[in-house]
Amino acid sequence: MTKNIVSVAAALLGAGALVTGCNFEQPDAGCIVQDASFANWYAKYDLKDEPIAAGCESKIIKGEPLGVFKFVNPEVAGEAKLTIRPFGLGSRATRDPGDPYLQTAIGSLTEEPVASFCTATDFSEASVNAGPKTSNPPEAATTISYKFENVQVYSAPRAPGTQLKGELTYTRDGCTSKYFVRAIWPSVACDPDSNVPAENCGAGSGVNPDFNVKCDEELGRCVPVGDIPAFKPEE
Repeated sequence: MTKNIVSVAAALLGAGALVTGCNFEQPDAGCIVQDASFANWYAKYDLKDEPIAAGCESKIIKGEPLGVFKFVNPEVAGEAKLTIRPFGLGSRATRDPGDPYLQTAIGSLTEEPVASFCTATDFSEASVNAGPKTSNPPEAATTISYKFENVQVYSAPRAPGTQLKGELTYTRDGCTSKYFVRAIWPSVACDPDSNVPAENCGAGSGVNPDFNVKCDEELGRCVPVGDIPAFKPEE
């Protein structure tokens, strides 16, 4: 099943795209995960309080779209996988002549939520070894890897599989940094200078109106405020 998972996940990536039109039937499962067949997720990366090696400051990442999919094995009860394909890999996929199987992080997902969270563990390391890009803007050859850990998807009627959290070890060209991950679905662009709710993560933006979010000034995306699950305070 794993090889087929990655074949599908790899197919969702065109030139930097993380969305696929795959449509196939799977049996219902207790852990709901909204997948990227309709829209990507967006992850905010919060740098852990750990030293960054000199010269590696430019390799720090702050957020990006994610392609997230849940797969179940109809022949084995309770066997589910969660796959994550970060934009940082997908956007460079065609420049890597290696096996696309290695560009997707694959973890084992629990069958039922515990305290409204479904946990994914034992993720494979996802990586890309991309050659140089000559088109505008050019980019030098680069090697990037993602190692996700302790990923938890919030799966409850209030937000059925549309928020997740976890940890990430990110390595690029020998520079390693570690993050807390907070992500929501769908990925929504925003304008921090706009007073129009639909343009600034409010009503009409596409974000769940119950989510506690803000427009990140650097990323130009709606991101969660506080820990996951991030909901507005009840009035």
